[in-house]
Amino acid sequence: MDDVEQERLRSEIATLRLLLEVNEATALEQSRRAERALQTMQREITEREQQAKLIREIIAASTDSVVVLDSEWRVTFLNEQAKQELSSGEELVGQVLMEALPSVMDTNFMGYYRHAMKNRVTLLFEEFHAPRGKWYGVNVSPVGDGIGIFFHDATERRRRDAAIQKTEKLAAVGRLASSISHEINNPLESVVNLLYLIESSPGVDGETKMYAELATREMARVSHIVTQTLKFHRQSTHAAECKMSEVLESVVSLFQGRMATRKVRVKRRYEEHDELMCFAGDMRQVFANLIGNALDAIMGEGTIWLRTRRSRDWKTGRRGLRVCVADNGGGMSEETRKSLFEPFFTTKPATGTGLGLWVSEEIIRNHEGWVRVRSSERMGCSGTVFSVFFPVTD
Repeated sequence: MDDVEQERLRSEIATLRLLLEVNEATALEQSRRAERALQTMQREITEREQQAKLIREIIAASTDSVVVLDSEWRVTFLNEQAKQELSSGEELVGQVLMEALPSVMDTNFMGYYRHAMKNRVTLLFEEFHAPRGKWYGVNVSPVGDGIGIFFHDATERRRRDAAIQKTEKLAAVGRLASSISHEINNPLESVVNLLYLIESSPGVDGETKMYAELATREMARVSHIVTQTLKFHRQSTHAAECKMSEVLESVVSLFQGRMATRKVRVKRRYEEHDELMCFAGDMRQVFANLIGNALDAIMGEGTIWLRTRRSRDWKTGRRGLRVCVADNGGGMSEETRKSLFEPFFTTKPATGTGLGLWVSEEIIRNHEGWVRVRSSERMGCSGTVFSVFFPVTD
């Protein structure tokens, strides 16, 4: 091999080495880029997995029930709340909604679901589910190629709203009754004056005078009831000293007609000095609830006991006034007694709002007092005692 051929070979070898170095550098850079891209992808996958896990945990912890359906109406996901609400804990994933829950077919819910599935829109609504006897608040939205259903039991809220509306109506009726009572006073005075003229007229015989006297007494009773009704609506802005026995008697006068019809007796034992610094209107409201409930508890003839006495708080030793309202009605169960002061709890669904005792307890607390209840359903010694304690400051 001559020198020219050797030189050519050396040149080719040098070129190949240079190309090899360039290729190695390029391959190394591509490898680094690929590694960086892989790390980025892994980081994004990890972040997405963490986000998905967080979303699953949020949905699982949600108080709303969540169900996800695909385009074939198969259940692809439901959280624990939905599982308990719909199937008592049984797994429904993979089942067709209509087959797993056939009762949904006869309700308006399915119409909303079909509309959301077909038109890919979000719908918010409340519907009553007759088979379960519950109201549900529902949010149905497109999710993937299917829909997601978020729902919660709205029965209790609707019941509270209805009770509040009823209470507002009762308050309006109370204001109207107070207004009417005020207007009745004017003609009452005229009738009383006319009866007086009849009684004092010299040309009237004895029997007519007797009837006029009876009518005057009855009119006085009507006037007293009207006055007490007005007192219930009027409320002073400042506390004042009141005799609790007088407050109790003003309440009893309002129930006098019902008590006479039902032959319910009232037995009283009042402390001579039972004054209390309080809001008289609030006190009338409290004891109207207690005495009214006592009257309702007595099915036939019976007795209501009213008592005021000086006492001490058995926990703190603080001096105060104790007021007791007792009856020999049917009594109440332990379960009823525990729920007695909860808002909207009532044993009289047809006529009660479930707010009377709850409001009464708040009034008692505002006067720094407390109330205790004892009750028995035992035959022959049934009845209930409400004992209310108010602290008294010298």
